[in-house]
Amino acid sequence: MEKTYRTEMLIQWLLMLLLVTNDVSGVIQLTGAGATVPSNVFVAWMAAYRALRSPFVDVRLSYHARGSGFGKREMAASSVSYAATESLLADDDYDKNPDLQMFPVLAGSASS
Repeated sequence: MEKTYRTEMLIQWLLMLLLVTNDVSGVIQLTGAGATVPSNVFVAWMAAYRALRSPFVDVRLSYHARGSGFGKREMAASSVSYAATESLLADDDYDKNPDLQMFPVLAGSASS
């Protein structure tokens, strides 16, 4: 049941992104950037989604894992469709970029 729930969450997340980024050519391109921690999960999700949707639409998904700060800067500059970070956006970030929204996609723990 847990795997089904995660798959449903992933599909809902990707569908939301696809709805706002679909262009008239039929090519859907989503580029993301940011935190390195979720990159392996994102890569697996992208491969699964491409396999599911490729018979119907040209889906091009990518993620550049270069750190949370990089993702935040790219998102603020509208250079990417989505970004990932381990830290919350500050009030100042929202003031400068009122269209930014955060929602959790992945949770985990770290140990030292």
